[in-house]
Amino acid sequence: MGAEKKGGGAMNLMARMGATGVALALALAIYSSARADDVDLSGKWSLSGQMIAGRMFMSFAQICDLKQTGDQLAGPCHGPNGGCSAVGVVNGGNLDLTCRTSFTNAPNLAGVSTFHGALGADAIVRGSYTHSRVPGASGVFFLMRV
Repeated sequence: MGAEKKGGGAMNLMARMGATGVALALALAIYSSARADDVDLSGKWSLSGQMIAGRMFMSFAQICDLKQTGDQLAGPCHGPNGGCSAVGVVNGGNLDLTCRTSFTNAPNLAGVSTFHGALGADAIVRGSYTHSRVPGASGVFFLMRV
């Protein structure tokens, strides 16, 4: 009978520890989710990227002044060769952004760039982008706070 109590006690302890572990994991998941929702990308950012499509190489570097309201993100971006008006959505650490060219010194590249990226632990958004003038091709981009 004593052995049954000992085994039962150990099993009971393991069950309580298991329940505590599940509760702790759930609390951590909720905290992490809340922290991801707290992402605010407002401020000045360096937006740069490049794309290779066949024999064409396209690169850009701009400074964006973004303002986030809720999950909506918008602002102007300006660089040495042109600029665009950016609008997008922030979902946790993920970013979907569209940038319509507002001026450029290369009119044949005027169009819309679409960006899909994720915020890394190093506070840099990395991802891929497409451009309306280069259908079927995609490039890489980086968004870093300045």
